[in-house]
Amino acid sequence: MIVAAMVEKKRRDTATSHHRPDGVAPLSVMWLAPQLILMAFAEAFNLLGLLEFYYKEFPDNMKSMSTAMFCVMAGVANYLSSASVTTVHKVTGKHGQPNWLAANINAGRVDYF
Repeated sequence: MIVAAMVEKKRRDTATSHHRPDGVAPLSVMWLAPQLILMAFAEAFNLLGLLEFYYKEFPDNMKSMSTAMFCVMAGVANYLSSASVTTVHKVTGKHGQPNWLAANINAGRVDYF
């Protein structure tokens, strides 16, 4: 998350300093590579470790239950993520300030989120 915030700050600073009419930052897409690679490794190791733990600890007749539990947990995590985004929209868009996740990405503050 720290890497993502640093890249977003760099992207936003570059976009606001160049004042292009379309609002696009003149940065290479390769700036996204470090954070995406880091997140991919974290997700892969988390998934494999969790499923291996479930398969090792659950009895033989409950192996499929472990996969179902993982899917349910992923669904709950998605709902919590949606609730978090909704909360950020409601809390940060007050007093005439744009919220952190505004439609105009250069006006918003994704690096705070």
